[in-house]
Amino acid sequence: MQSIDQNTPTMEGFEINRRPVLGFSLLIFSVIATVAMLIYFGAWASADRIENRAIAAGVNESQIDNKWWEDGLILACPLH
Repeated sequence: MQSIDQNTPTMEGFEINRRPVLGFSLLIFSVIATVAMLIYFGAWASADRIENRAIAAGVNESQIDNKWWEDGLILACPLH
């Protein structure tokens, strides 16, 4: 039967003394910021597309049939 060494290898000058909380929190923050920016710019593009279709048809924006993803992005963005 072989014994397995459970100790982590030590490298000279390199030692991790604590959990990587800062790294994971920065990763989560960047994912949340990316999703927020995608929603904002997606809603901006959707509103622009709806406005351009309304101008081209010569009707009010409320009379245009919107795509489901356009309505969803505009609804998800609190700034639009």
